[in-house]
Amino acid sequence: MKKLTVILAAFFLATTLIAQEKKDTTTFKMGKNTIIIISDKDDLVKIDDNDTTETSDEDDNDSLKRSRFNGHWAGVDLGLNGFLNRDNSFSLNSSDQFLNLNQAKSWSLSINFAEFNIGLFKKYVGIVTGAGLQFNNYRFEKNITLIGDSTKLTYSTDTVLKFRKNKMVVAYLNIPLLLEFHIPVNEGHNNVHFTAGIIGGLRIGTHTKQVFDINGNENKDKQREDFHLMPITYSLTGRVGYNGISAFVNYNLSSLLKSNEGPEVYPWSAGLSFSF
Repeated sequence: MKKLTVILAAFFLATTLIAQEKKDTTTFKMGKNTIIIISDKDDLVKIDDNDTTETSDEDDNDSLKRSRFNGHWAGVDLGLNGFLNRDNSFSLNSSDQFLNLNQAKSWSLSINFAEFNIGLFKKYVGIVTGAGLQFNNYRFEKNITLIGDSTKLTYSTDTVLKFRKNKMVVAYLNIPLLLEFHIPVNEGHNNVHFTAGIIGGLRIGTHTKQVFDINGNENKDKQREDFHLMPITYSLTGRVGYNGISAFVNYNLSSLLKSNEGPEVYPWSAGLSFSF
């Protein structure tokens, strides 16, 4: 052990003297340790016990990820939803007003669980696709009950019960096809992004739920039917955001209900998106 110490001391001294003559920095490695000898007016010996090779690999991987295009689909969308008529007006036709909504309580929730990105130009332009689940919650304003077991959607008005909650919930499996642009705002990873595209949806479930009181006791009634709703939908979407938060607007190009089987109304939703 003493011999090893003497050898190392002599080696450091010899290297330092050479560096003094050249006024340079000498660096060498012993295993995972890096030894740096700097000579100018004073001698300095620095020993770095980090594994520089592993750190370098991690830095390279992080740099590679930052250089790739990364879209903003995966995450959670939360917002309001409602209907437009064929003229893109929020006021439904008089014959269709049984579908009027309590707008403040009609919410849309999307859980976008899968995302795939295709870069087109560095990390600034790319195509985004994936998959997600969307739940549209339509809270009816009127005291109605939808009837879906006839040739077209009809309704009845209940004059006995007063519904405390009266809604229809529609669930979709969505697949988007989006074009996204990134605009960097500083030297870091922050960026403003713009997204536009189309979302295709497959309806996977529909039910109505009514909550009412009878003799002071709460009662619930739930019906599962298709209520003449379209099985496949497609909608336009536009999104603008900063980092992981976006504002979005979705507008269905397909009517909520099948042709000639109910009112011609077109769903919309708007709100905020929080990306993973």
